[in-house]
Amino acid sequence: MNRHLSSLDFMQSFSTKLELALQNLTMAQYPPDARREMRKFSSSEVAALLDVSEAYIRQIVLKDKGPSPETTSNGRRMYTLEQILELRLMLGEKGRKKWMNPRRVDGEECQIIAVTNFKGGSSKTSTTIHLGHYLALKGYRVLAVDLDPQASLTSLHGTLPDFDPREDETLYAAIRFSDPKPTKSLVHKTHIAGFDVICAGLDLTEFETAVALEMRKNGGTSFLLRVSQALEQVADDYDVILMDSAPSLNFLTLSSLTAATGVVIPVPAHMLDVDSTGKFLELASSYMQILSEMGTSAQWDFAKFLVTKFEANDHPQANMTALMRQVFGEDLLLNMVAKSTAVADALTWKQSLYEVQRSRFSAPKTYDRAMESINAANAEIEKLLWAAWGRE
Repeated sequence: MNRHLSSLDFMQSFSTKLELALQNLTMAQYPPDARREMRKFSSSEVAALLDVSEAYIRQIVLKDKGPSPETTSNGRRMYTLEQILELRLMLGEKGRKKWMNPRRVDGEECQIIAVTNFKGGSSKTSTTIHLGHYLALKGYRVLAVDLDPQASLTSLHGTLPDFDPREDETLYAAIRFSDPKPTKSLVHKTHIAGFDVICAGLDLTEFETAVALEMRKNGGTSFLLRVSQALEQVADDYDVILMDSAPSLNFLTLSSLTAATGVVIPVPAHMLDVDSTGKFLELASSYMQILSEMGTSAQWDFAKFLVTKFEANDHPQANMTALMRQVFGEDLLLNMVAKSTAVADALTWKQSLYEVQRSRFSAPKTYDRAMESINAANAEIEKLLWAAWGRE
């Protein structure tokens, strides 16, 4: 039988066509000469972020003791994120509110959190980006490391200056065994103050081959320390480092789990997702057992499961959540991230929910519910950071 369709032609043709179409879409959203900016925040939003009253914010402005906000035609005061950070640091120096400046102090180590699960579609990237932006808005210094060759987290930041995934610019350049680059050279500033990123690309897959060759030549488990050693080079510059893992349990994921001080495992409350998570835990356990027998193990401050894409009115999901609550107990976060068209819309615009003005949504209450859900889950994770630092 003569088959007429060439697999090579098919893959090459549509790979090229799709890449071009997506490039054109990205160029339309973020032209090369466009400067992507974080939205501005109203005085009520600033008060909520700083956990003070709006009247107190107005008082600071009237006394000319803080940054000067932009005043709109209808008299609203709007602040940039940089101005909010300036306010936070200024109020933190006065010491009127403990941890107004939440950045870590002497004796507190940089928290490195792996967001992982090998089930695709479990909201790993959405969890990472929303947690990262939440923490940056709260005043932390955050680095997000994209470890997924599909580079979803990278693409959410539009066109980053001086980044080409084909030009040796991913974390692989810092963790390869031959001629590694300094990790700092791979860090990119984003349009969000306090939020930096190390981008991803297809060359991350080369780590798997490199590890196999290294183990054949020298044996041992030194590859497990590659991510940890790379992140140590920049840890002093950040309070929190977030790693968005690939949907697989490979050498790179194992190395990231070894580097982590904490782990968050997003799990949609569906039978197939929960079953897949069970397989992930089983496989990870077998790997960890082997590594433990070889004298290598990962120690974490915390490891938590997070229910994502939750629909409260869906009875099968409620039942599955109850099952997870029974099995995981306190290791399942109390707050669940609701499934929302607002989140889907924001990600389509290559933005997190924190970047989009509420007025842009046709159904603002949908935005409110989604934001409430995400804030609650992120606040719970923030408490885990404080517990790891030994804060009250």
